[in-house]
Amino acid sequence: MKIITLMNQKGGVGKTTLALSLAARWHLMGHSVSIVDADPQQAAVFWKKQQAVDSKLAEIDVYSVKLPAEIRGSRNLKSDYVIIDTPGTDKMIVRSALNASDALLIPVQPSSLDVQASAPSVQTALASGKPTAYVVNRYVSQTQLGKDVMSSLQNTPATVLRKAMGQYQAFPRSIGVGETPSTIFFGAASRNIEAVGQAVDMWLEETCYEKG
Repeated sequence: MKIITLMNQKGGVGKTTLALSLAARWHLMGHSVSIVDADPQQAAVFWKKQQAVDSKLAEIDVYSVKLPAEIRGSRNLKSDYVIIDTPGTDKMIVRSALNASDALLIPVQPSSLDVQASAPSVQTALASGKPTAYVVNRYVSQTQLGKDVMSSLQNTPATVLRKAMGQYQAFPRSIGVGETPSTIFFGAASRNIEAVGQAVDMWLEETCYEKG
């Protein structure tokens, strides 16, 4: 089992979108997956409630948690992957998630302000001693802003995944009905999830699995 926490004190960076996209990909590959929704907005819980009973993603479990002790209980889940979606403000919840996790992903939008706002989260993550990586979200390729942000992130102490989540309408449209682009829209957004997922897998192989 590997526990991956998505964190960033900056709200609206796409933590839940990334969490659901990775969960769907791993599940469709044949892995058991659980999502621990520690965000008061409960977006992952909402996603699950919209899901049809015959969805290909129906076996993904989503748990609503509010207390640090419940976060610690994530270690008792019998899943290949556990993804913790954290809030931006509850430091006790985030600290518990850090302690329970094997690796940390920090989604960030492609703007210098977002990168600056995420710096405290990166510092906290790195101080925990856990493998930490940025995932750029809502990235529009071939734009100067996107290139500038990717370049600036290379100066951070955290790993920067080489594949970024793009900006596709298929993400909010599919999530609104309890799915992801991997199950109903396919196309470019689905290929994007696969590329990011492969990058995450490679990073986990290099940083976590070799440590046991």
